[in-house]
Formats: sequence, structure tokens, C-alpha cells
Amino acid sequence: MKVVIVGNNVAGTFSGQNLRYLNEDVEIEIFTQERYPYYTRVKLPEVISGKVQTNDLIVFKDDWYKDKKIKLNLNKRVIKIEPHQKKLFIEGENKPVTYDKLILALGSVPNIPPIKNAREMVGKGVFTLRTIEDTVDIKNYIEKSKAKKALIIGGGLLGLELANQIKDSNLDTTVVEFFPKLLPRQLDDECSAMLKEEIETKGIKVILKAATEEILGNGYVTGIKLKDGQIFEADIILIQAGIRATIDLAQNSGIETNRGIVVDEFLETSEKDIFAVGDCIEYKNQTWGIIPACMEQSKIVAASALGLRKIEYKGTTPKNTLKIVGLELTSIGIFDPSQEVGGGWDILKKADKKDCCYQKLVLKDNKLKGAILFGDNNAMSFVYKKMEQDVTKKELMEILELYIYKCSNCGAEYDETKMEVLFKDLPDEWKCPSCKHSKEGFNKN
Repeated sequence: MKVVIVGNNVAGTFSGQNLRYLNEDVEIEIFTQERYPYYTRVKLPEVISGKVQTNDLIVFKDDWYKDKKIKLNLNKRVIKIEPHQKKLFIEGENKPVTYDKLILALGSVPNIPPIKNAREMVGKGVFTLRTIEDTVDIKNYIEKSKAKKALIIGGGLLGLELANQIKDSNLDTTVVEFFPKLLPRQLDDECSAMLKEEIETKGIKVILKAATEEILGNGYVTGIKLKDGQIFEADIILIQAGIRATIDLAQNSGIETNRGIVVDEFLETSEKDIFAVGDCIEYKNQTWGIIPACMEQSKIVAASALGLRKIEYKGTTPKNTLKIVGLELTSIGIFDPSQEVGGGWDILKKADKKDCCYQKLVLKDNKLKGAILFGDNNAMSFVYKKMEQDVTKKELMEILELYIYKCSNCGAEYDETKMEVLFKDLPDEWKCPSCKHSKEGFNKN
């Protein structure tokens, strides 16, 4: 049997690896329009600042593909699928490629919002970052134009890390974000405010509630105009405003699409023997653009393509663990219960603004439902292991190193899980609210 995979991103590459793990004999062939074997996109911004070289990004070299008996075809753009004949057509080639099973790992492309002149100015000072080629284009433009001021449109994960590396390239750097806070999908208001403050200490300006109306320039960019009339000068503009699922190939081949390529619980598309995986899929009206979803789906799609339909996809709990502006960040599950319907939520929180450390665990019915760990990831393994599991408040207090202090005079308690300020951060002159006993008269329970 021959399985063809279109796309060598994380979803496509690990689908190939899982196919080989399940079956030593199946023929596996990957086609990609990329010029490079599988590489990590997380460190792409560091190529621009020169901290990382292009070759350092490549995760699997040629030997890996040979060892796994996977044939990798670089610089091959698939332009058409004929599902009933089980054929693929490659740009510039007359002979079609045949398959028994097909896995579409088409990934996603950067979203360019409907900003006046944005698309017209791409390559003339406006850039998006998704591939190694993008980093080369951005780096070359900065050098050739002798750019001094940079604007990043979008305060998401990649946008902020990109801003950090652009700043390290000695450019005056400003982030403009449409939403009223940074990382609205990963952080609550308090942690987002801490992150903004930390970013600004690095010399990066952050403008919130900023809707960009127009890219300014005549031939080459000179800045942006916001909808409120404010104008910001810039020599280069980097748009990092989310992603869109790549669906054109599937759509043009008669495969059902919506926001993504529509799949069932086994990740099979509307066409028999054609499967889809990763950023490009839509399942139960939901799309995912996160690595954990790609990894989870790659195991299911490999089994499904081999006819081993034992595992059904049930969706992926949103989780991110990465380093942003040099600080560790983990966000998983429901981190802001105020946005959820119903009550019964219990929150344990530890905020240390001085050391830029924020830890928050969210429970409901004694089950861990979500967490934010920022600046300190020591609790990460516990959180991943215990998600949706029964936990006790005592367990969580130990993990977060939160304590209850008791007044030796009147027995009043200072419970750090319910207070905005840790006991150690209270001023020396602080006194017991009940009996006015000194801070030194409190003992840790």
C-alpha cells in the first residue's frame, strides 16, 4: 500500500513517522513545496536577529528520512487531486502521482486583515512570517533599506517573539494590537498586564485597542494610520494577525471545506481514502492552530489511513508552552472562568509582580480545568498530568508554594490563596487586621 502525504510541516512529518511506527512495509511519500526538510517554526524570529542560523532550524536531516524509509520530495507543489482516479498532479510535471491513501497536511497561511494597501505593499516593506524564506526576505529588506523603525501588527505569541527579535536587531520596535490586552486567548487581564509591563521594560512600545486602517507609503511603506486617526511611522511592517487554514487544493478538488477541510472523527474527508490533519482541518465547526493538536491528530490519521480505526478524534484542549520575550509561559484549558457559563469555579493564584511571575490554577468540582504559568514553569508537569483529574486544594497549594499564616495572638488567618499580596511581600509595619499584632507574630501553617 502507498500512502502519500502533502505537506512536511509538523502534522505531515509526524503522520509519516506514525505510519512507519505502525507498519514497517507501507510505502510513504511526502510532497512539499518547501525547499527544506521538516523544520521548527518556533525559532524563525531568531533567524532575523542572527541568533540562529537557517540550518539550526532543521529538525530532521536526510538520514532521518532514509532511516524511516520515507521518500521526501522538496520543491514539489501539488496543484490538483483527482480523488476517483487516486492521482495527484505536480506543478510543471506531466506524469501524475498515484496513491492508495492520501493525507493532506496543508497547514495554514498568515492572515492579512482587510487593511487598506496591506496586500499591495507586501514585499515593499510589508511582510508576514511563516517560512524560512520569509525570514530571509525580512532580513534582507532591513539591511537594504537601512530600516530604523519597525511596527508589528498583532500582539499574539509569534508577534511578541518577533518584536523581541526585531528589537534585538537594533530597530525601534512598536507592537499594535487590536484587542484591549495582549494574548487574549492565553492570558487573563492581570497576567496580560504583567506581560505588557515586562515587554515595555525591554524597550518595545505596545499600543492596545489599535485598529489599523491603512498602510502608508508611496512605493515603500512609511507607516500606518489607525482608525482613530493616529499615525505611526515605520520603515518595515510585520503583520502577525493569526492564521488561515490552507484549503484551496482541497476545495478545487471537490473535497468539502468550510473554514478548514471538513473531517470526521477518524480525520477522513468527504472523499473516501483522503484524510486531512493539522492546521488545515475543521472538525465539529472548530479549527486548531497549535502544535499539540497536530501531534495528537497525526497519531489518529496514521491509524485511520492504515485501516486501524480504533481511535476517534475528540478535539484537543488548547495548550501552549513556549518561551516569550525570554520568559516561560504555559497556558492550558479554561484559564479565565469569568468568561464561562455557570458557577462553582475555584481559583488558586500566585502573583509576584516584582519577579514577573504569575501562576493560576482553575478548578471545578475538584477537577483541574486550566492553568496559566508565567515566568515559572515548575508546576507544568503536574498540570499536564492532572488536567481533568481529581485534585485537592492542599495539593495545589503545595505545588504553588502558597501558605496560610496564623496570628499567634488571636488565631486570625492570612490565606495567600485568597489574597492579592503574598505574605512575604506585605510591608514590615503591616499588622493583624483583627488584633493589630505585628507581622512577626504570624506563623506559617
